[in-house]
Amino acid sequence: RLIGAVFSSAAQQSSFLTQSISSAANNNISLICSQSSFIPFVLVRNTAFCYMLNNFNRRRFSMSKDDSSTQSPTQQTEAFLLSLGYSNAISKGIIDALIQNGIPHSSLLSMVKGLAGRYEVGEDAGLEALAASVKKELENEQGKEKLKVWFLPSTGWSSDGEDDDGFGIPAIHSMDRAFAVEVHEGTNLADIARFGTSENCDVLREYLECACNGIMACSTCHVVVHPEWFDSSKTSDEVAASVDEQTKIGTPSEPEQDMIDLAFEPLSTSRLGCQITLTKALDGLVILLPKSSNNLMDDIPFDD
Repeated sequence: RLIGAVFSSAAQQSSFLTQSISSAANNNISLICSQSSFIPFVLVRNTAFCYMLNNFNRRRFSMSKDDSSTQSPTQQTEAFLLSLGYSNAISKGIIDALIQNGIPHSSLLSMVKGLAGRYEVGEDAGLEALAASVKKELENEQGKEKLKVWFLPSTGWSSDGEDDDGFGIPAIHSMDRAFAVEVHEGTNLADIARFGTSENCDVLREYLECACNGIMACSTCHVVVHPEWFDSSKTSDEVAASVDEQTKIGTPSEPEQDMIDLAFEPLSTSRLGCQITLTKALDGLVILLPKSSNNLMDDIPFDD
């Protein structure tokens, strides 16, 4: 049924493909049946279809290869994905996902071809799952507003005095070195650094990491909230309960505070980036970036 459905879809898209498959199927049926009369008709037909679909895909991709000398590895990879029937948005999403996970541009095409597997006969090696994940992410972003978050490196601020609990109070000297990052609402600060693709996300990655992958088991995504965006009268749980009215960021929960206590020079408005989820009301939020971080993984005595 799957082959038949693909066959029907391909036939609607190209009368040339339909005629070629029909001709090849008849030729193969005559040839193979003359030698092995017991081979089922449907097997011969599917074999002929896969053979012709393979040649058809190769012809489509070869059109883009004519200009391969002038195309970048990213453009070649996108052309290959388009030849497999993926949309422009999903093709670009797949490429972005691979780059975010450390695949160099020069290896994109070979990686995607490896994930495609034997696509001619429907034997996928992971590309379909990746495409499905990208599609879901694109669907999640639909209808969500873009927000702007400002990040200020440690050269633009310092600790000034202490609060009643003995934590330093951040003081801003200059916003000249602050940089902005655009992100969709519903994203947390740590994920901006981990997966963000907009302008300056690569800069943010130099300051912010997330060694525990966002499960609040480390303090490497420690950030300091600008005092004007911090509400010390509400906890994070209370803020979450009234998210529609959220205009500031509340204090950390007890488990989060335990990890903040292990962070590099925590201050009175310190939070973990993985626990700050952006809402529309937080558009324009200002986050102060510490000059260093404490990674507990560095102190674990691994066996040689």
